[in-house]
Order: sequence, then C-alpha cells, then structure tokens
Amino acid sequence: MAAGNRSVLVVLDSRRRAERAQADRTVFAALDHFGVAWEALECGDYWGVPPGHLAPRAAYVVAHDGAGAGLKPAVAAEIADAVKRGAGLVAFDRELTDWPAALQALVPVGRPQARSGVLRFPHPPGFITFGHEQDEQVALHAAIDTTTLRAGDGFEPLVALASGEAVVGCGRVGEGRVVAFGTGDRLYAEEALGHVHGLDGLMWRALVWAAAKPFPMRCIPPFVTARMDDCNGAYGAFGYVDALNRFGIKPNLGLFIDEMGPTDWAAAGRLFEAGGADFSMHAFRDDLFKASPRYHPSYAVLADKPDLSRGGREVRFEGLSMNHETGRDLAEATVGRNFERMDEALARAGIRHSRVLNAHFGEIGWRAVPYFLERGVDLACNNAVVGQLYGHQPAWRPRPYGVRGANGRFALVVDRCPQHPGLTFVGMSASHLGRTHMVTDVLHGHTPFGGEAERSRPQAAVARGVANVRLGLDSLAFGKIMTHEERIDAISPEDWEAVVTGIVRGLEGWDVEFAGRERVGEVCKRLLDSRLVRAEAGADGLCCELVGRTDGPSPLTVWENEGEGCRRRTVDVPPLDGFATVRAG
Repeated sequence: MAAGNRSVLVVLDSRRRAERAQADRTVFAALDHFGVAWEALECGDYWGVPPGHLAPRAAYVVAHDGAGAGLKPAVAAEIADAVKRGAGLVAFDRELTDWPAALQALVPVGRPQARSGVLRFPHPPGFITFGHEQDEQVALHAAIDTTTLRAGDGFEPLVALASGEAVVGCGRVGEGRVVAFGTGDRLYAEEALGHVHGLDGLMWRALVWAAAKPFPMRCIPPFVTARMDDCNGAYGAFGYVDALNRFGIKPNLGLFIDEMGPTDWAAAGRLFEAGGADFSMHAFRDDLFKASPRYHPSYAVLADKPDLSRGGREVRFEGLSMNHETGRDLAEATVGRNFERMDEALARAGIRHSRVLNAHFGEIGWRAVPYFLERGVDLACNNAVVGQLYGHQPAWRPRPYGVRGANGRFALVVDRCPQHPGLTFVGMSASHLGRTHMVTDVLHGHTPFGGEAERSRPQAAVARGVANVRLGLDSLAFGKIMTHEERIDAISPEDWEAVVTGIVRGLEGWDVEFAGRERVGEVCKRLLDSRLVRAEAGADGLCCELVGRTDGPSPLTVWENEGEGCRRRTVDVPPLDGFATVRAG
C-alpha cells in the first residue's frame, strides 16, 4: 500500500464542488501543516477503488459535507470494519444521515440544522479539548448550521451548543476511536472562525487521539521562543535577556545598530558568544530612545549611548534598504554601502548576523535580498512580503492557511517567498486578532511608554503573553514572546522579570520546548522542505519514508496512547537529500 498502515486516508467528493473547495483551505491545508502521511479517496472519480487501497490505515478523515454519502456501500463497510479493528475515524461531514448504513452506525446522529454562533466546552478538559476550561464559550464570527450528536453509550460530548446539545463528540467503536465534528469543516472556514483562532487544537488532537498508534507526524515541536524589536541595549545593555535565558529561551534581537554605544556592543558580543541570543539588523536608527519626552525612558541612560537626535531636535528614521514613506527601494549604491556598514559594525563586535531576517516594519527592499542571501540570512520573520510597505500587504495566501485578520495582518506563515525561493517566511503572530497588530506585543498598552498606560501593568502583560504563546502551541506551530525594547525600557527590571516568569508559569501542563528563535526558523524551514510520505508499523517497529532536501537535522514526532490521552516523542531525522527511510522505534 502506497502510504502505509500509519497513514491517513481522506474521503472527498469533487462532485460537491463548493464543499470540496472549502476543504482545500480547511482540512487539506491542515493535514499538510500537521505533517501526516495522507492519501485521498476520491468518490467522484470513475475509477474503482484498487484492492488493498482502503486498509489498514491509522485513520480515515471524511473531509467535507457530502463526502461520506459519495462512498459506495461496500467501501463504507470496509472502512467501518477497519475502524472497529483499531483505526480512527474523524468526520467533518454534517450530512451524517446520508452516509451508507455501515458507516452511519459509527456516529450517534442527533438533530440536523441546529444553528448557532456560540460554542461551549461543557466538561473539564481532556486530551482533545486541552487548553479549554469547563464552560468556556467561543463566539464565532458568524453563526453556522450544525448537526448535533447524541451523547451516551460511550460517546462523549466535547463541544456543545448553548442549549447543551453536543456538536463535537468522541467515542470508541470496537478497537477503534471516532471523533465527529457536527460543525463540519465550516468551523475552520475564515468567515465562521478559521484556523489560528484558538480551536486548531481540537482538529489535530482529534486526529492524534483517534489514529492507531504509533502515529507519526512531521509537525513543528512545541517550541517557545522570543523576539524583541527596536533594540539598542536599553538601560542595562541587554540585561533583560537574562530573564529569558534562565528558562532556555534565546530571543532574536532586532538591532538599531547606530543607536548602540560601546557598552551595548560589548554586551551584545558576550551574549552572542554565550549563545544567549541571535542578532538581526533591524534598521540603523529610529531615535526612540532620546527622541522626545513622549518616548523618554523611565530608567537611567547608559553614559556612552550616542545621542543621534541631539536630545530629540533631529529625529529621523534610517532603514537598510527601503524608503519607509514611499515604499521604494533605496538606490543600488546606497543599499551596497548600507550592507558594508552593517557588516563592519557586527564584525567589530564579533557577531554573526542571524539567519533570521528581522526588518524594522517588516520592510525589505528587493535589492537587499541578494545581499542577505549572500550572508546566509534567509528566514524572514515579520509575516510581511518583500518589496511592500508593512501597512499595505497584498492579497497573498501563504502556507499553511493564508490567515489574514480584518486589520490586514497575517497570523501563522511558513512558506517560501513566491518571487524568490531562496527566502523563506517563518512567523507566528497574534496580530490578526486585534484592532491593531500590536496585540502581538505583550507589553503594548501595559507600560508608560508613549503614554500607553499610567503605570506598569505586569499581570496584564502576563495574561496577553500566555494567550499569545498558547495560541501558537494550539495551532501546532510555536509560541512566541514578542515586545519592543522601548517598552521594556519603560518598566523596572523586577517588572520585566515578573512578566517573563509569569508567562512561563502560565504554560504549566502544556508540552513546551524552550528554544532559540533562529533554531525555530531552521526547523520550520526543514519541515517545509520535506514530507513524510509513508509510515508502516510492524513487528520490527515504525518505519517512515521521507522525501525532500534539508540543510540539517529535523524532528519526526511519534504519538503513542497513554491512558485516556496521548504522549509524544521525537526522533531526529538526519539531513535529507532526496529520499530516506527512518526507523522510529
């Protein structure tokens, strides 16, 4: 069998054009992001199902409304039998009463066409509903039609309507496990709620829980990392990084290199040598440190910090490659000189520029791309396209989901630059959730910086930081603590320590792996550049086949059952160069 007995077979029917097209963005995009080995069973095709194609599998996914009804009764019976013998079934088809009888018997159907704009978690969290408290409610952008599910006889409600009727539920059938989404995949359609809005965990955890084990995935590990923008060292010459390093978090620091004094550069060099942070060119200057009373820091300024703005009398911004007002690339000669300035400054401090490209405003001129790639800088982190002003992003649907908020900001992006395959975008942001993109900054609105608050509010910053990191982990991406250094500069070291410690404590019970931002980018790129194509469990263990080309080791996640839940373990995959077979225990 092509994909092996630990692969996923996905049922779709292209005769249901609108429903199948939606599933491309909801279910199929998710399966690719989760990194499972999956194949399709196309009900609309005139070819018959080849012998042996159906089973055994780890799980079956019915991808959209009407897909189950497209199955021939004999095929449905074979899938139902495979589930009873230990495979999983995850259904995103609301038209359950139209399924062939053998398959319909696996799901206790309740009432169709129950419309709701609010969903509720009726019970304490289990593995599938982890991260959601009992009685937590989720408001959708728009009401959706649902099919309710009958609870009882071993079928447990996971998500309910306000009336109490279950719309997502799970149960055991024979040796197998079933999860039914009476919301259909409509729950993950952008106009209803969409991906990266806090309910992705329901989808991937449902698949993991249901699947026969061991179940492999090429997913992003539960990394938690950090990024600070607008950096010049603040009042403690990057001393604020210590609070992150104590937990194993190694941030990316986007530098205003002309604003740094000798003490700052010496501290940055020591931090780089110790592996405590990676450094990126952010811009030459933005004069936030001494620009005006509005931006004046709350704490002492280092004596050797340059005053480029002459006490705020000559405030200006100077970027590396793009005019922030017009959006045009700087002249070729100017860009070349700017890179020489950057190289010289970093070299004097003994710092290597990170592979992470952390541009101020996320603005990167096209003329700069070859210069960055020559220096091994190939992982853009700002979720903004090249050659475009940050505030006016084009209609681009980057992998995995193309999620774009009403404010025009992207959420999770792991994709190659479409115009230049040497550049890869790796970013996780909560900026799509707020009225402004600054919701991704854990300190925004919670410090005296710029008059945003009368006083420091560390507990409010902790709450936002925990929510942002959990969003990334729920999305099977990575969690990120992000802020701008000028806001750290407006609070005490004790308050900053409380913010970092509070965020870490807020992740208690979550799978987390604290990491450096550059490493996170490298791993995400290696996962993007490869794919798990076959997974087979046998007497000699789990055998996985992968394709692709990667520039270093990458993780294979293997899930095992543990009580009522599941646990993960990670296997390192050596660099790939085309095709490889990996034994995963």
